[in-house]
Order: sequence, then structure tokens, then C-alpha cells
Amino acid sequence: MMSQENNRQTVANEEAKHAWVYLFNLGFYILPMVLFPYSIAEIVWLSLAMLVFVGLYFYGFSLPPHRMFWPVMGMFVIACAVTPWNPGSVALFSYVGFFIGFAYRWPYALTGVLGLIGTLAVFQWSVGTHWDLFFHYGSVIVITVAIFGRIERLRQRHAAAERRSAEEIERLATSVERERIARDLHDILGHTLSSIVLKSDLAQAHLGKQQYDAAAEHLQELSEIARHSLSQVRQSVSGYKHSGLTLELKRLQQRLHDAGFRTEILGKPPQLDATRETALVLAITELVTNVIRHSSGQICTIHFDESNDLYRIQVTDDGHPTQVESGNGLVGVRQRIHAFGGSVDVSTARGCAVALQLPKLATSNIYGATP
Repeated sequence: MMSQENNRQTVANEEAKHAWVYLFNLGFYILPMVLFPYSIAEIVWLSLAMLVFVGLYFYGFSLPPHRMFWPVMGMFVIACAVTPWNPGSVALFSYVGFFIGFAYRWPYALTGVLGLIGTLAVFQWSVGTHWDLFFHYGSVIVITVAIFGRIERLRQRHAAAERRSAEEIERLATSVERERIARDLHDILGHTLSSIVLKSDLAQAHLGKQQYDAAAEHLQELSEIARHSLSQVRQSVSGYKHSGLTLELKRLQQRLHDAGFRTEILGKPPQLDATRETALVLAITELVTNVIRHSSGQICTIHFDESNDLYRIQVTDDGHPTQVESGNGLVGVRQRIHAFGGSVDVSTARGCAVALQLPKLATSNIYGATP
């Protein structure tokens, strides 16, 4: 509720910056002061009344609609006070009509406009004015300007709604981006830290056996992994960048080999657009990381297959799990694949098998052109 009020007030404040443009209508009030033989005292009185009126006008523009009553009432009183001297006060009544049309809902606005017309009639045929057409022209002007006020109210409401919509879109986009970065960091750091732990253990084992050359090789690889990880973390804030599915599979195969797994990659990796390829790379990376962390097996198989409308990818190990808990990693895999209309199925019937399915896209969706 407070946000809606702030949006409405922001729109009103922006409109108030241009309120002076609408003062051109005061020419109808000033013209009789130039043409008619007023005394100096009358001109001073009419001028002071106009200045106070203008002050109330700008003050009213700076307020939200529900607080405009007293400034508008002050403007109405001034318009009534100067009418016996200056029939150009129809311009002042028109401003009152504008604020009534702008500030109030239809029933109240209609009542207020009818009250203004009644006031013009009283001055025309009871109090008296210096203009025979005071009521006729005044009524037309008041009704017309009140309609403009109503239109302005609707325009500001629409502008406030658009602003709220833009803010909501920005908020949702920020939330989605934060979730993406969190998933990417989880997948990247999980993969990298597992590799660092593995390389450190291997280097320590070689040092214990005084196999210094092998230990040095693992330490060199450890340094390269750390640098590569730092680059990936930096890239994650602007979008994860990888070297392509084929090269990433080779890196994962090397990781599995270092962890003591025999790795089989069967089938042909799919040719995907950049966005879906990134999601698939991160998903397979997370699944391989889980195999290295949790599997008691010795063989890991990554199998690619496809049908007319689906790509199928299955990551299997020959461990002996009793159940698979859906931690952050597996949840992230599901989110990535579901985002593209795919599915994720987990089976522990023979080892642990995670099957990913991605629907194929039409050529027009990938390349932006219909074949």
C-alpha cells in the first residue's frame, strides 16, 4: 500500500514540475483588468487575489488527491470573491473544476462540478456580473476543464501502474539473476573444490611415497584449477561462459579418472543453442561432482541419445545407493532442466542413474529464422 502511494506521489510530483504551463488560462482573468477602467486599488486587489490563487494552485498540485480539499476550497473562495469585480473569474472557476475532476471519484466529482455550475448561475442571475454570458461560457469551460482533470487523473493512475509494473519486473529479474548466480556458484565451486581436494590428496599421497615429480604435476594442475575457478566465479556475475559441451566432457572425464573412476561417454553430444548448452554443461558437471563425492562405485557412464523431439542424457554410476537425497545440487539441476520444459528422473535400481530429457527446439527458435 505504501509503495502504491509512493508511486502515485512520484507521478504527481513530476506533473507538478509542469504545472506552470496550465496557467495560460489566467489570460481570461487578466484581460478585463487591461480593458476595463479599474481603479488602482481594484487592480491591486485583483492582482493580490490572483497571486494568492496561483500559490494555492501550485500548493494543490504538490499534494496527493486526498489532501487537496482545503487548497481547492481556498481557490473557490477567491474565485467567488473577485467575481463581482472581474467576470474573467470564470478562468479561476475552471481551475477549481480541474482539481475536482482530478482529485475525486466520479460521484463526488460530478457533485462538485454541479455545485460550481450552480455557483455560476447564482452570480449570473442573483449577485450580478459585468458579463451577460458569464454563466454560459463559464459552464462550458468548467465542464470541459473538469473532464481534462478526470483524464489527467486516469493518466497518472496509468503511469503509476506502469511504474509499479516496471519495478516489479525489475525486482523479479533481480531475484532470478540472484538465483542464477547462486546456482552457478554452487555448481562451479562444488566442481572446483572437489577437484582441489582430489588433487591435494593425490599430491600428498605422492609426497608420502617420495614421488616428487608426480606430486609436482598434481600441484601444477591444482594451480590451474584454482585460476580457472577464479575466472569462472568472475564470469558468473555476467553469465557463465564455458568451452563447449565436448571440451567440458573431456574435463569431466579427466576429473573422474583422477578420482579413480573409469569413464565411458556413449553417443553423440547434442548441438544446442548457447543458453541450453550452458544449462546442460552445469547440470552434467553437478551430477559428475555428486558421483565423485558420494558414489562407492568404479564406473561412470555418460550416455547421449535422442529421438525426433527429445534429447536424452543419462549419468550413471555403479555404486550401491539406498536412496538419493535432493540437496541443493540436484535441486539446481531440476531447476535448470525444467526451465526449458525438460524433466529429470532419478533411479537407484542399478547403481544411481539420473536421466535428463530436453525437448528439441524448432530451427526458428534457435536461429531466429524459419527454414
